[in-house]
Amino acid sequence: MITRTDHKGVFVCGLNKAARNAGLHGGMRLSDARSILPDLQNMPEEAELLGRHMAQLVRHMDRYSPWVAPDRELHVNSLIGDGGLWLEITGGSHLFGGEAAMIGKIMLDMKHRGHEARVAIADTAAAAWAAARHHPGTASERILSLPEDHGVASRFPVSSLRLPDDIIALLSRLGLKQLGDITPLPRANITTRMGPDVLRRLDQFYGRLPEHLDFELPDTPWLVKQGFAEPLGDADNLALAIEAMTATLCDRLKADNLGLRRIMIRIIRVDGHRHTITSTTSTPCQSPKHILRLLAEKMPGVDTGFGIEQVIIHAPWVEHVTFRQARLDRQQDQSGDATALAQLIDRLSHHLEPNDILYRPAHHASHLPERAAIRQAPTSTSKPARLAGVILPKRPVRLFEPPEPAEVILRTPGGAPIRLRWRKIILDVSRVEGPERICPEWWEHLDRNNYALSQMTRDYFRILDRKGRMLWLFRTGHAGQDIWSVHGLFAG
Repeated sequence: MITRTDHKGVFVCGLNKAARNAGLHGGMRLSDARSILPDLQNMPEEAELLGRHMAQLVRHMDRYSPWVAPDRELHVNSLIGDGGLWLEITGGSHLFGGEAAMIGKIMLDMKHRGHEARVAIADTAAAAWAAARHHPGTASERILSLPEDHGVASRFPVSSLRLPDDIIALLSRLGLKQLGDITPLPRANITTRMGPDVLRRLDQFYGRLPEHLDFELPDTPWLVKQGFAEPLGDADNLALAIEAMTATLCDRLKADNLGLRRIMIRIIRVDGHRHTITSTTSTPCQSPKHILRLLAEKMPGVDTGFGIEQVIIHAPWVEHVTFRQARLDRQQDQSGDATALAQLIDRLSHHLEPNDILYRPAHHASHLPERAAIRQAPTSTSKPARLAGVILPKRPVRLFEPPEPAEVILRTPGGAPIRLRWRKIILDVSRVEGPERICPEWWEHLDRNNYALSQMTRDYFRILDRKGRMLWLFRTGHAGQDIWSVHGLFAG
């Protein structure tokens, strides 16, 4: 247990799971806690140590979003031990497979770091704060979209509005215990009876008023921040400002031979509204022209409103750029082709859906046919199909996934098929090659005896029917219980 001492006494400000299960809670006096658990062990709070741990956590969460804002009011003043972090993920959740998948990744990440966490996603910071603590759904279902999910939000307790204790006590005496009890009331009556804080917090919850968060901006040279004394009122001036700031960022990257893989632009209006633009490149990029071309496809979605007062450009992901030898005859070489291909892939990726991925097939070192090919990034280095001097058996040009069942009607004494039924068609075999035995990967079946004769062992046959079709047929199963399947087709 962690305690905090002030002029009023010694209070509990941090508890482990066992203490919470015993009925202790943050904010209670140490004497009251010891009356419940006499053997309670307590440690005084170390503000500097807590600050260092919080700074490390903020830097760690930068992998999900560069815009991380600690809930400083709870961290500094609250004794409940229920602080948190806000992450601005607008335009970036698709990089982690969607909002639900992103929640799962953050939860798993926090568990590995030894933290208990509750994660939620909402349209506003206030709604996300409340949903993380009071949403009835499971971890992956804590996604609140207002006003569509007003029915869920209306059941949140009034404490989810982050109001002072005296106002919450007043609401409780009036019988207003949930948000659904407050929202139907006339706005003038709310201000008259309960003060302006209730209405302000309610408007921030539903996005009618902005909430200014104090983001912890990364202290790196890959951030360019610019404020404007006269707000930018149109999109043309905003585009010029972003162009100049992007060129400045690229110059800094070139000085250290780095290229950005992800760029995030934060546009803040005078009314507090924030708009985030995210773009990702397939290779490290130092070209302002290419970056601006990618950003131009998303700029029409920016509403300047009453004016833009601040623009922040940050490159949270940078990598070293491979040195390229320029040709003296000014002719384009292979490195130029690779750069042009990477830029083309970037432009194509921007027109795909969030779950769509560009890839190309590549070879993989596996003797199992279905594992011999993998999906590879389009710009990655290709691997050779085979080792030099090694002759491999013939393989079909098309594989069926999963293999299609077949029924062998007649076969030779040696077990080779003569007639079979496949896709409701009778095939008469004119030539057979095989069998070729492919065993399972022994390193995954070390606990099996005679793994080469196990049920997963396949005997492949290349068969040619009388109509010229050449199939790749294999046999599995125990002796006397053969299971036949067609795994692929060879080229004519």
